[in-house]
Amino acid sequence: MRCDNCDNGDRRPAIRSRLAERDGHTAIVLGVPVEECPACGQVWLSMDTAIRLDELFTQLLASGAETAQIHWNSPQAA
Repeated sequence: MRCDNCDNGDRRPAIRSRLAERDGHTAIVLGVPVEECPACGQVWLSMDTAIRLDELFTQLLASGAETAQIHWNSPQAA
C-alpha cells in the first residue's frame, strides 16, 4: 500500500518502540508492530495494536513508577 503521507514509498511492516508521558511519568513499550513508510518515516498502527498499546500504557502509567517499560511480547503484556 502506498504511503498516504508522501506517496513516495510503500508501507512495510516494522518493529518500533512507542512512548507515552503523563504527569511526570514515562511509559515505554518496546517491540510494537507497526507499518512504516521507508521514504518519509510515517508510522501507522492497526486498530488492534492501538487498543492494546493504550491498555499497556494505562497499566504502566498506573504503576506509579517514574519510568516503566515493557516488551510487546512479554508475558506481563498479555
